[in-house]
Amino acid sequence: MRLIRSCFLIIFMAFTQAAHATPALWRVADSDTEIHLFGTLHILSDGMEWLSPEARVAFMDSGALIVELSGEEIDRAGPLFTVAGKLPEGQSLRKLVGNGIYNDVERLSRKLGLPANHFAENTPWFTGLSLTVIGLVKAGYNPASGADKFFIAQAEGMGKPVFGLETAAQQVALFQSLTVQQEKALLVDTLQQNAQLDVYYASMQGAWLSGNVAELDHILNDALAIAPELREKMLSARNRDWADKLMQMLDRPGKFFVAVGAGHLTGDDSVIKLLEGMGVPAARIE
Repeated sequence: MRLIRSCFLIIFMAFTQAAHATPALWRVADSDTEIHLFGTLHILSDGMEWLSPEARVAFMDSGALIVELSGEEIDRAGPLFTVAGKLPEGQSLRKLVGNGIYNDVERLSRKLGLPANHFAENTPWFTGLSLTVIGLVKAGYNPASGADKFFIAQAEGMGKPVFGLETAAQQVALFQSLTVQQEKALLVDTLQQNAQLDVYYASMQGAWLSGNVAELDHILNDALAIAPELREKMLSARNRDWADKLMQMLDRPGKFFVAVGAGHLTGDDSVIKLLEGMGVPAARIE
């Protein structure tokens, strides 16, 4: 399931907390523009104290917030994903993935408190994403408590402009572009690793809280290495697009706070590395 967990965390944890949370924060700047980049987790456990003083100051001093999806686009995402995740009339999940995989979907659905046939008319990618989210909620995590949504709520309350790097429609299109084989592989991965979901998130949240970028890259992105076409589509191409947009922001005077999924700021093809290759090195603040 590392494949689908990686994909899920890219678009878009232990209950113990670090003594002093220091999620990674970077700064890029020129003569009249300052951009701080903060890697987020989209789902967290309630009550976690994760915002460091350095990140708080950088956010408060910024004139605008840049996120993957604006608040309006997040509101659009749910209905769009639900519609896109519905199979055309006459098709079924069982027909697409076969009896064995479908029977496993039914077993996991019952385990999570859903009707056995809950996903009978859904696509494999939507089924995998949904099972992951529901499993996390059952394990005590709250999608509403993600770092992105925290920053968006704070910015909106302060009257600070919020801009999205993507739209919900673009993110839906990424999943719709998957082949049936890729969808099936993601669903199988979910089913095989569901019992380890809490362990995976415990490791991920711990690495994030401590600012261990190398470990985060291993946890979030290594699984995509075995599926290069998927990595290109879900991660690398998007990183290039975002790096280009941040370069354009450097032409605008002001201070900006960028909060995007931590997986986009780690690894050799990360936004951080791409900016460095464009002649704009990012200094690690914490």
